[in-house]
Amino acid sequence: MAGVKHEHGERFEVIVVGGGHAGVEAAWAAVNLLGARGFPSPSVALVTLRADRIGAMSCNPAIGGLAKGQLVREIDALGGLMGLAADATGIQFRVLNTSKGPAVHGPRCQSDNRAYPRAVQGLIASRPEVRVIEGAVERLLVAGEGESGGPGRAVRRAIVGVRIKTPGGSAVDLAAGRVVLTTGTFMRGLMHTGDARTPGGRHGEAPADSSSASLHELGFELGRLKTGTPPRLRRGSLDWQSLPEQLGDAEPVPFSELTPGGWGVAGAPVCERFPLLEQVACRQTHTTSEAHELIRANLHRAPMFNGGFESAGPRYCPSIEDKVVRFAGREQHGVFLEPESLETDVIYCNGISSSLPADVQERVVRMMPGCERAEVIRAGYAVEYDMVRPHQIIATGETRLVSGFYLAGQINGTSGYEEAAAQGRVAGANAALAAAGEPPFELGREQAYIGVLMDDLVTKTPVEPYRMFTSRAEHRLLLRADNAPERLTPVAQRLGLLDAHDLGRQRLDHHAARTRELDATREACAHARVPGRDGPVPVPTAARRSGFRWTDLRDAVGGMHASEPVWKAVHAELRYEAYIERQRREIERHRAIERRPIPDWFDAHAFETIRPEARAALARFRPRTFGQAGRLEGMTPADLSLLNVLVTRASRARRPA
Repeated sequence: MAGVKHEHGERFEVIVVGGGHAGVEAAWAAVNLLGARGFPSPSVALVTLRADRIGAMSCNPAIGGLAKGQLVREIDALGGLMGLAADATGIQFRVLNTSKGPAVHGPRCQSDNRAYPRAVQGLIASRPEVRVIEGAVERLLVAGEGESGGPGRAVRRAIVGVRIKTPGGSAVDLAAGRVVLTTGTFMRGLMHTGDARTPGGRHGEAPADSSSASLHELGFELGRLKTGTPPRLRRGSLDWQSLPEQLGDAEPVPFSELTPGGWGVAGAPVCERFPLLEQVACRQTHTTSEAHELIRANLHRAPMFNGGFESAGPRYCPSIEDKVVRFAGREQHGVFLEPESLETDVIYCNGISSSLPADVQERVVRMMPGCERAEVIRAGYAVEYDMVRPHQIIATGETRLVSGFYLAGQINGTSGYEEAAAQGRVAGANAALAAAGEPPFELGREQAYIGVLMDDLVTKTPVEPYRMFTSRAEHRLLLRADNAPERLTPVAQRLGLLDAHDLGRQRLDHHAARTRELDATREACAHARVPGRDGPVPVPTAARRSGFRWTDLRDAVGGMHASEPVWKAVHAELRYEAYIERQRREIERHRAIERRPIPDWFDAHAFETIRPEARAALARFRPRTFGQAGRLEGMTPADLSLLNVLVTRASRARRPA
């Protein structure tokens, strides 16, 4: 590398590349797990372009939402950071979908986007076992020439570290047997505002071009996706008071089990009371038919319509150009004006993501009620970036092509902070388990939304950024936000994901107390009765009535003192008991086939009796279990039955006589 000084750097157990939501969760998971096993410090390196941007909220200043809130609750139950940081920096909290059943309730908070990264950086800084290193990855360092697995099977090598270019221009080799890559939207990132194109992964930050080149050299199949962000406005330029309010919940619901009173290291409170920050109201406005005409007249200046790029964008978070074209009959689209921070005058225009030229965006904004004199601080833009097609990873986050090499976040084709953080939690934990010489862990679809997410990634090729929805989880009655600790905190404790410092101890103490409270409440409900038309009715029977609320349950069990979250959880269990039991029986019935492994040596190409479409799907995705195989696009129940027969016969043939 001409003109660049090369040095040998340190050796770590795990290197995490990227300081976004996936990267910080990966680093936190790895350092906790390694610390529980006595690995010396520093054991984890967190490599990022800018240390002051760790945990940054690149787009929407919000955490959680429909299905995403369940992911945050699960991350917290596994000992993660996101829920703690969101609670400590939230300026509006709302639980969405409360008119429906608890299985689809979605906790959400709008966070102060200045305070949120500070909270994350403070938590990372509290752990000296994590070495934060500024630099850009120039090359992934691999070794070995593994055996080919047959036609269509890539050669598998092993990661040995990364070469980074420091801000001073030196090239430094960092050694590790496990590397987690979480590049977000930075790999060959290109931002579009009209005809203007600026290299970068987000506003004001350079792209990570070398990572794409290094992955391509290693033989990874790359794809291209896009996402977008709306314009930001100056609040003082808006007729704020004239617009309808959108208020948060009168009684905010936190994400983390440790809120309020969550503690960091050295006695520093993460959230000493809840909510910690002043709560704000958002405002509502909308686009107009005149604005839609203006947008239609300028579609030729929008990159997604003029051939500026061909990559797919998020269907469920479309740009205003997309909305105007797809919903031509609509005369207006709702827009939420959300304060980004208590420290700034910036308003996020939720609902009008755009890649139109800046002058058109300004005119569109000024056609919205209350925004007639709006000052646009920064125009919206679309960002196009490289991703690794996720059929090349397994559900642990590890790549099939290079052992010890893990991917997490938008690099796998997902969209959103929460999906990224969930993947980071899985990849970081598994990287540390590999460093400790222990078996990997996976979460099943029946265990967590995180399990649904990872399974979907390895059984489907995303043609647009993947977003989590409650409809993706077939067992969502079992995967409620209210029971995440019961499902996953024991898993975290078993793996060593709960750190040995104050946070981990407090979480275990809280979980033990909650478990006792749940058991006592269930027992009390089982024996309580309420008046009925024909005499006393058992509480479990009464709870199945549609009008029987959690407060009625509490009132029915006189003298039983339990927290509101516990009452709500028990109420949901009783109300949906029959359906929950049906789902559990279904899971048990399918458990054998779901987890039955497909041997690594099995080559679908060698069996012409398998339909070509099914054979192609098996060869591309190389499912590890029959459950995964059954969910592949192109696989039918008949294909799965035939696969079962062929694997059984082939396994017998390989046994020694």
